[in-house]
Amino acid sequence: MTTDTSIRRQRAGLICLGTAPLLLAAATAVDPALGDVGYYDAIRADPGAAGLHSLLLHWAWLLYVPGLLALLGPVGRRGAAAAAVAWTAIMFGLTVFAALVVTDFFAIALADAVDQAAFAAHEREAGTYGWFTAGWQLPGMVGWFVAMLLTPYVAAYGRAVGWWYPLVATAGFGLYLLFAIESPLLGITGPVVLTVANILAATRLWHVTPAPEDGGGHPVFRRTVGVACLVAAPVALAVGMATMPGGAFEIAPSLASDPGGAQASAFFLHLSWLLFVPGVLTVTGRLTGRGRVFGLVAGGIAGLGLLNWQGLMVSDYLVLAAEATLGTERAAVINEAAGGSPLLALGVLLPGMAGGLLGLVLVPVAAAVGRLVRWYVPVLAGLGVVAFFVLTTGRVTGLVSPVLLLVAYALLARAVVAGRRVAVPVVAAGAAR
Repeated sequence: MTTDTSIRRQRAGLICLGTAPLLLAAATAVDPALGDVGYYDAIRADPGAAGLHSLLLHWAWLLYVPGLLALLGPVGRRGAAAAAVAWTAIMFGLTVFAALVVTDFFAIALADAVDQAAFAAHEREAGTYGWFTAGWQLPGMVGWFVAMLLTPYVAAYGRAVGWWYPLVATAGFGLYLLFAIESPLLGITGPVVLTVANILAATRLWHVTPAPEDGGGHPVFRRTVGVACLVAAPVALAVGMATMPGGAFEIAPSLASDPGGAQASAFFLHLSWLLFVPGVLTVTGRLTGRGRVFGLVAGGIAGLGLLNWQGLMVSDYLVLAAEATLGTERAAVINEAAGGSPLLALGVLLPGMAGGLLGLVLVPVAAAVGRLVRWYVPVLAGLGVVAFFVLTTGRVTGLVSPVLLLVAYALLARAVVAGRRVAVPVVAAGAAR
């Protein structure tokens, strides 16, 4: 069965598909590091343009996530295996790549405070962190490349779009890779081609119904992974809390006090917020009738919020590298300067924290409104979010939030698997009189 929610969600994704390359073109046009200009010199000379470029680029790749997922929406049994690979690359690769772009804000603050030699030393130090390389850079780069190239072909093989689309999309992506750091006129050729191709594909898919789950294939894979993520996400959050630098009841003031723990914690915290995304999309996608509109809004808020929130964990590696090369005090000043950027605050921090954490409560509320679960489930989720703010004071106290969220989201997972709505007592007509 294809729900009304899945149709509306696919159309929202198609809008994102057409918007993403427009932001990509805008980001390329304002990039100060074009041509032979060095990165350090460019961001130091024009930090405002560098920050705007980073923000536009971040949102371009972020909007590509729901956009490419919408391309996979009509894919059923035909092409299901390739669709699973593409979906994984989008959800766990492209999302990470979008987060890596935000590191430019820290680089801007760093370039303003140190000379080029210290800037290069910081980059080299960060490059030695295994958790950063294996957990962020590798999946980000590989996932971005696979998602952008494979997804259009999967959509064509699954007969969602014609074969012209992957050919044109590949050409546009290739032009972007070739000319992204050339002159603005050359740099926007790839995004312009992608914009035309994506808008035409979105128009073609606007009235195409997403593949139903009862037909098997890719929708079943997507639902299975989503249910697993509802449990895996709070478990990863618990691991992230348990490996924070510090003791049972006190967080260490410096990441350098436990570099290994800091790296592991940042990775698992990032992974947990990311795993929540397919989970909340699975829950809200199951809502029909009552609560479906609220569920669609809650899923959108949670999804985009968590995609921003998970990416912010990358800053721990940058701060750790700054502490190692510049000292704890200077690293704190630079990190504060990076976080004080209005573009970062309004474009990433605010939607990430407000949308992500609020969304973790709104989704269970939508499920309760839609009678998928009882009302104590969103209460547990709300207490878990409150505990995250209030009790993240050490490794042991930090585990309260993951445990509450685990119980709440495990109950959501059970309800999705059962596929039943909560029974509501009905008063007989005679008794009512």
